[in-house]
Amino acid sequence: MKGFLVLLGLLVVQCTGQHLHVKHAPSYIVFQQQSSDTPVKSGDLHKVLAGPLGLEKSNPIIQSKSLLKKPKANVLITIATHKDQQLNFDALKIIPVDWTDSNVDVEHMMNNVESKFVAPVTLDIVSTPAYFNVKTATSMFQDLPSSLSSARERLIENNSFMVRIGKKLHTSPLNSSRSCDGDLLAEMKILDEVIAVLKKNSASLDTKAPDLLSFTLSGLKCVVDKYGVNSIEAREAKDIVIKHLNTVTEDLKAIYHDNVMVVLLTVPNVEGVQVRKTRSLMQAAEPSNQVDYSKLNLEIDWDQDFPAAFNIVLWIMIILAITVFFVAYGIWNMNPNLESILYRVPQDELAKKIN
Repeated sequence: MKGFLVLLGLLVVQCTGQHLHVKHAPSYIVFQQQSSDTPVKSGDLHKVLAGPLGLEKSNPIIQSKSLLKKPKANVLITIATHKDQQLNFDALKIIPVDWTDSNVDVEHMMNNVESKFVAPVTLDIVSTPAYFNVKTATSMFQDLPSSLSSARERLIENNSFMVRIGKKLHTSPLNSSRSCDGDLLAEMKILDEVIAVLKKNSASLDTKAPDLLSFTLSGLKCVVDKYGVNSIEAREAKDIVIKHLNTVTEDLKAIYHDNVMVVLLTVPNVEGVQVRKTRSLMQAAEPSNQVDYSKLNLEIDWDQDFPAAFNIVLWIMIILAITVFFVAYGIWNMNPNLESILYRVPQDELAKKIN
């Protein structure tokens, strides 16, 4: 399963196969008629999502009726699914998609938003069978799990999202100790934690800048591929995803006072999805390559004797400055007739002049 959450105008789109499903949108958002014979190319999806924000002027499929109203948050959830699996989301609009480019250019939209607005809330979470990545420029998300394994540990400690959708972890056909099962449940847990963070920092969301969150999830496809489309595990996984995303949508509507757009996109794979190149608060510093400065004909930058040399030069300068000051002060205030050997007149010569 793959989820892209773009907090900016929260639009939830339902997907069956390769479709963009709008699950929720503000009342001022309108949709153009789209024929099933002319699907939207995956390379143009970022333009479709940017339309409600006023960032796309070339006849967008989704746009705002008012120039003065824009969604405060835009949430896109991209889900990798099996080709024979149908996800029946309640959607305001279903837009067919031609999944040709195997990626959604969310990076372009995020860069566009960051260039036009001050400090928007952004988040990009990518979960694929090959890697897991969390990148954000917003400090509020720094406590999110940095790996699926850490998300699994939190799932064991607190599985509140299962309780909220009427499920129990210990009675579910899915076993969190198995790789695919655990990945799916961990992805759902991460979504739940993002919602918790947004609720906790709701006051900081009251800005003019639209918010962007991106999540990519692949756990659902992994479960279906492992157990089969008609297996009890696959049916349970599908039920958990649908119910949890419904709950997430309601939470986002409450956080953003209904001024949010939530979008769901189902795709056959996520291997080609682009990862947004942003600085991660949870990304470990990459070790730099060691350079042999001896081959560069450069002076060294540091030596262990530098502190001693610095103190010697510093205190000598201070002592010399004090010495010069007092010598100059003494010369300025001395009496030439009584103290200076340079200006003192011998007594015999003084007597001759007087006579």
